[in-house]
Amino acid sequence: MHSTYYVVAGLCLLGLAIRTSYELLKKAGRIDSRNKAVFAVVFAAMCTMLGSWPLMVPLDPVQFFMPNLVQDLGIGLVAVGCTLAVVGLVQLRGVENIGHLVTTGLYAHLRHPMYMGFILWILGWSVRYGAVVSMALGILCIGNIFFWEHLEERAMEAQYGEEYRAYRKRTWL
Repeated sequence: MHSTYYVVAGLCLLGLAIRTSYELLKKAGRIDSRNKAVFAVVFAAMCTMLGSWPLMVPLDPVQFFMPNLVQDLGIGLVAVGCTLAVVGLVQLRGVENIGHLVTTGLYAHLRHPMYMGFILWILGWSVRYGAVVSMALGILCIGNIFFWEHLEERAMEAQYGEEYRAYRKRTWL
C-alpha cells in the first residue's frame, strides 16, 4: 500500500514541478504560453497534480484519527474549494492568455479564486483523512501556488498597470 502512495505522490510532485518550471520559463521569456503543445503539457501536468491528490491522500502512510466533525470540516473545505475553482474557471473562460482583466463575479472579490480553490481543496482532503505526509506535501503545493500567484501578479501589473494596482487594492488574494 505504501508503494502505491509513493508512486501517486511522485506523480503529484511531477505535475507540480512541470507547472512551476513552466511559470519560470514563461517569466524568463524562454517559452511561448500561446504554444498549444506547451499548453497541453502544462494542462496535463496540472490535471495529474490535482487528480493524484484525492487518490493519494487516503493512502497516506501516517494518518491520525479525526473526529467526524473534523472530517466533515475537511469535506466542506473540499466542496468550497472545488466550487471556487470551477466557478472561477467558468467566469475566466480560459486558463491562459485571456486577453482582458476579469473583475466581475468571484473576481470582484478574489483575484485568484481558482488558486484559493486549489488551496482549500488540498487542505480539505488532508484534514478529512488526517493525512500527515500528504499535509506536508500539501504545504509544498500551497507554497508553489503562492509562488505562481506572485508571478502572475507581476505579469498582470506589467500588462495592465494602474488598472491592475487599483484592482489589487479592492480584492483579496
